[in-house]
Amino acid sequence: MILGTGIDLLKVSRIKKILNNYGNNFLNKVFTEVEIKKNNKFDSKENKFAKCFASKEAFVKALGTGFKKGISYKDISLDNLSTGQPFLFLSPNIRRELNKKIPTGYKPVVNVSITDEIEYVIANVIISCERK
Repeated sequence: MILGTGIDLLKVSRIKKILNNYGNNFLNKVFTEVEIKKNNKFDSKENKFAKCFASKEAFVKALGTGFKKGISYKDISLDNLSTGQPFLFLSPNIRRELNKKIPTGYKPVVNVSITDEIEYVIANVIISCERK
């Protein structure tokens, strides 16, 4: 059963401009330590941070809350399995909000898909539930 879908399109140059203007202040406000350490290693770090940012936006759209009710960007962290498949690590705060929407006897499933080109990143999130 699908509970929500969210999609976000982001121009990579927007993140590059913010990084140039605000640097670590922006990084520390929006991204987790894991995301910062992982993505700062890349020459194309603005693309990597854009993927994280778009994934967070797509997730809160799918959840139906946006960034309110005490939900922050740092409550959501983009990472990859060893296969390269992206996944979202959710803080206990987000999990509580998510579990409010899950029917009894079900567990949440969050799928994220990301695609990018030089100039743009698109993230798509589907929140569904399945029987425990």
